[in-house]
Parts: sequence; structure tokens; C-alpha cells
Amino acid sequence: GVFTPTQGGAEGSQYAMRFKGTVGSATVVYTGMGLNFVDPKGPYDASKYQGISFWAKKGPGSTNKVRLKVPDVNTDPVGKVCSECFNDFGMDLSLTEQWQQYTIPFSSMKQLTAWGAPHKPSVDKSKIYGIQFQVNDKGKPYDIWVDNVQFTGCGG
Repeated sequence: GVFTPTQGGAEGSQYAMRFKGTVGSATVVYTGMGLNFVDPKGPYDASKYQGISFWAKKGPGSTNKVRLKVPDVNTDPVGKVCSECFNDFGMDLSLTEQWQQYTIPFSSMKQLTAWGAPHKPSVDKSKIYGIQFQVNDKGKPYDIWVDNVQFTGCGG
């Protein structure tokens, strides 16, 4: 659907990205929100950066479990490399009800071990497709806020 920003962002920002609801209870379930770095979707060269920074929080009563995901050429089907896609590089986060800034180095992002092909040692920073925030806490309510997403650690 069409994304509509929500009033009340971090650090004086007027608006933030927000998604809320209840995660389903089927065997494999998740919900999430994300953005592509170029439109139409294609690879973005982030090799001059060291990571991604953003502010995030959870609403009252929400699960705090969120996975940051960064699809790259090896994990997104658009890259035409993966045979078992969507095991993106990322990191599990535990959010609080207060805005908190997160700075996640690309070198700290890992694929999940139980699935996906191929498994690479690190994200291909020269061909990333976007950033996603995913919740898969079965049957739990979620109310996740994200603001001020940016690249960090430019080497020059």
C-alpha cells in the first residue's frame, strides 16, 4: 500500500515511519516496512559508507523484537544470484519505548544461519537495494517507529 508518515518523529523531526498491527500465527509469518534506495528498484553503491544509522522506538504494548535487514545483490531476487532469496544481511534489535539512535556497521550485519543460498561472509556494499525493519514475533502486537535513516562513516 501507500505509506503515510506519522506525526511525532525523533529529535524534533515532525514525522516518522511507523507500522503497527498484530503478527499472524501461521508457521512462517512476518511483517515489516522498508524502503528502496533507488526508484525503480535497483542496486545502490554504498561502498564509501561504513554502516547505517537511524532512530527507533516501540509503542506501548508492542513487541520489542525487530530485525534490521539490508538486501544486497546476493540476497535479493533482483540481483539474480540467490537460489533461496531474502536471507538478507542484518541484525536483531531490542527496542524501548524511548527514541534511541542505532548505528549499525555493515561489518556487524549477518545472514541467518538456518536457511538461504548463497551464504556470503559480508554484505556487498557496492550493490545494496534498501533497508527493511521486520517483526516476526508470532501473534504479538507491534507498533514500531523509525526516523532519520542515513548512511554513516563516509571514508572521504
